[in-house]
Amino acid sequence: MADRLDSYRDSFPILATTSYLVNHSLGAMPAAARHELRRYADEWGSRGVQAWSEGWWETPVTVGDELAPIVGAPPGSIAMVQNVTVAQAVIASCFSMNGPRNRVVFSELNFPSVMYTWHNVRGAHIVTVRSWDGVTVPTETFLASIDERTAVVPLSHVLFKSAFVQDALAITDRAHEVGALVVLDCYQSAGTLPFSVSELGVDFAVGGSVKWLCGGPGAGWLYVRPDLHESLEPRLVGWQGDRAPFAFRPGPIDYASGIWRFLSGTPNVPALYAARAGYRILHEAGIEAIRGKSLQMTQRIIDMADELDIPVNSERSPELRGGTVTLDVGDEDRVAAALADRRVVVDARPDAGIRVGPHFYNNEEDLARLREGLVDILGR
Repeated sequence: MADRLDSYRDSFPILATTSYLVNHSLGAMPAAARHELRRYADEWGSRGVQAWSEGWWETPVTVGDELAPIVGAPPGSIAMVQNVTVAQAVIASCFSMNGPRNRVVFSELNFPSVMYTWHNVRGAHIVTVRSWDGVTVPTETFLASIDERTAVVPLSHVLFKSAFVQDALAITDRAHEVGALVVLDCYQSAGTLPFSVSELGVDFAVGGSVKWLCGGPGAGWLYVRPDLHESLEPRLVGWQGDRAPFAFRPGPIDYASGIWRFLSGTPNVPALYAARAGYRILHEAGIEAIRGKSLQMTQRIIDMADELDIPVNSERSPELRGGTVTLDVGDEDRVAAALADRRVVVDARPDAGIRVGPHFYNNEEDLARLREGLVDILGR
């Protein structure tokens, strides 16, 4: 499996001592992130308040532009926000659910935080699409749940528990056919799965930098389809979303143009500095190459599980599988802790198993140590 991507191992310090296979939860920190954080500290220390007018204020959009090529978005269409919950809340605040078009359709396998947001939108009628196996959501079932009463479809591109890749294009086409809008949650796809939000035609997309983007916490992102910018007026607003924030006028807000109107308060500058270190290294490595290696490694994990008679709670088809494999090992918390004692890091999810998420910098040795640990812990 050795290839040019193996050369990136030295760029991630934790890999020197650890088989780090939990990239679906928190990607390994690039060494360059330390440099970016030091740069932030130097700017604060030497320029003080002047740093705001020398680049800090614009970071929610300039850093978004660095992310844009990875997710197939045009420049000026991504705003960096604190996290996906904030991004979903900004989107939800654009909707009024007072009329007959008040349905919100999402899968029961959606990430809970997303469901919390939409359940609390006044007037929203929630339609939950069921999964029959706890791993997949049949596209036909999803399509049948969307009708002329649907306002919005918050859709997970890759399901967080099982790494099942949902058919975002078919679901978006159906939603648009009946006049509904789609919010694509790319948290488990951006950085490991090649796609384009522009080509998919989604109206909104959200994600974070914590996982496959190797950008750390505090750097969520919000994409809004450019032709929708001027027609939407989010109610969750702040001074960065105003046309003249430094005029300090009393309300109501005079919305800024473009993606700026979807921003709220003061940006998390150090988190954005750290995040762009991850974006740059992924852009250099290439998402197509990352996907190819991911499919190889996840298939090796599935083969290993079959050999050790461990049930797999993930999609087996390569074209429908994200970057993670979930193994039903029984007492998942105990197994994850025992692996961590062996410096093999995975995580556990209730009613699912341990999740194993290799990234482009992992190698054969990491998988061998995982297998050795499982054999020892499970007595296989």
